[in-house]
Amino acid sequence: MSTDLNVPGPESGFIATFGTGEPHTLFGHGFAGAIRDTRPFGTGITGTRHFLHLPGHGGRPSPGPGWNYPQIAEVLAEAVETTSASRALGVSMSAGGLLHLLSIAHPAIRDLEKIALVLPASFTGFPAEVAAANRSHLERLRGLVADEDIDGIVELMLSREPAEVAQMLPARAWTKAKAENLVHTDMSDGLGLALEIAVDDTAESAENLRSFPGEVLVLTHEDDPAHPVAIAEAVHEAIPSSRLEVLPAGSILWRGRHEVRRILGEFFG
Repeated sequence: MSTDLNVPGPESGFIATFGTGEPHTLFGHGFAGAIRDTRPFGTGITGTRHFLHLPGHGGRPSPGPGWNYPQIAEVLAEAVETTSASRALGVSMSAGGLLHLLSIAHPAIRDLEKIALVLPASFTGFPAEVAAANRSHLERLRGLVADEDIDGIVELMLSREPAEVAQMLPARAWTKAKAENLVHTDMSDGLGLALEIAVDDTAESAENLRSFPGEVLVLTHEDDPAHPVAIAEAVHEAIPSSRLEVLPAGSILWRGRHEVRRILGEFFG
């Protein structure tokens, strides 16, 4: 595979590649995210880094309304095979996709040596209060998208961030770009994903998670309604050999990038 291919599109499988040599690491973004959001997670990680645009993002067509985690998982599995990745990092939606692959022992990821699950948003279910909050947020967001109210979408999204983060100009600009994509592209097909479950709560899934031979890092931060710490703790409990890191609120995308890079650098080497 050629290196330094940084214009992802159909001809490249919507994958941008940077660096050279072994190992190969695949990076997947979260909902309403993009390759530019996952590139900082690759800083300082050696080898070849592959950054994926999932369907409905970065000009890649949506699979249609009603996205689910098995769909996302299959796209990630194909990307792992295409890039010959031996390591993978998934943020939020992509973390859920990787968890699904682990839970079904998908052939594409059986040989992955290291997996980082950053801000996992879904696992085998939600506490009642989290499920209710997700439904309420989704209903409000769908209404704002239908009304093409970009400013309203921005304010709603930022209402789930710590107050200090919500006032940061880069955070507001990033959120506005996400809001514009929700209104002007087919990304809105995936809005219901917030209510979907990534992993079937079965004995077989639990055994597949327990028996994964690779290393797993679960990385999250506090006070994030979209990515409850309880979900990360449940994932950590289900994968006994995993390492759990819980950072202060707002750390992962905005206020703790140095610490995030240190943790990922130590994990991936």
